[in-house]
Amino acid sequence: MKHLFRNWKVIQERIRQARRVYLFFDYDGTLTPIVSRPDLALCPPEVKKFLAQLRDSPRVFVAIISGRSLEDLYGRIGVPGILYVGNHGLEIRNPAGIQKHNLTAGRQKEMTRIAKFLKTALGNLPGILFEDKNATLAVHYRLVPKAYHEKVSQEMEEVAKEWGSQWRVTRGKMVFEVQPQADFHKGKAVRNLLKAPPAPGLLPFYFGDDQTDEDAFRFLRGKGITVFVGPPETPSEAEFFLADPAEGAEFMKRFIKAWPKEDLGAPKI
Repeated sequence: MKHLFRNWKVIQERIRQARRVYLFFDYDGTLTPIVSRPDLALCPPEVKKFLAQLRDSPRVFVAIISGRSLEDLYGRIGVPGILYVGNHGLEIRNPAGIQKHNLTAGRQKEMTRIAKFLKTALGNLPGILFEDKNATLAVHYRLVPKAYHEKVSQEMEEVAKEWGSQWRVTRGKMVFEVQPQADFHKGKAVRNLLKAPPAPGLLPFYFGDDQTDEDAFRFLRGKGITVFVGPPETPSEAEFFLADPAEGAEFMKRFIKAWPKEDLGAPKI
């Protein structure tokens, strides 16, 4: 991967030539640093300010795509007028309203059984955190002593073996997630969102830091600019990288500087 800022002249020219730009951002590890507990991941005020400035251009579309629940995601950022995608694409909040794909009563019973099993098997481990996101369940083990990590992996494998036809187990940065077996992921969310704005001259960007962002990187290959946030030696389908969320904020600052001044702050049309 190439560092985005070392290629800034080329990127800046592509921005200036674009008729419209769609900026997709992951949240944890992209807009805010990874922290010990999910509830401690706060959106920096500077980032909120930049998101609001970008929102105010009629030719810039902004979406935050996260594995967090929609309510949690919006509560942490709270910038109105942009698009929020929660649960990897199962939930969407846009200026027109909220759309959610809810579990059926039968699937909800299955999720309850899976959660009960995992809480019985892992609930006594020091530092384990369960995050119920309605349609999905996250098991965070960042604070779990390393000696117990294999135990966490084994129990998640048990879930995958027993429930694999109805549920899948995915892995992220120190987190496992139980998700319904359905056709949804961040790549599909990006594909669906790109159907909405006018296509001619549209340049999409995607910024992400985890395995769940790779589907979006793969979908946008050859169609836009993909940016992994983290160490460049990390295997990724992205074309460029930024070292950390602070450089992500710097990108927003540079983008605003490169974008036509008369366009920023103009009313949406």
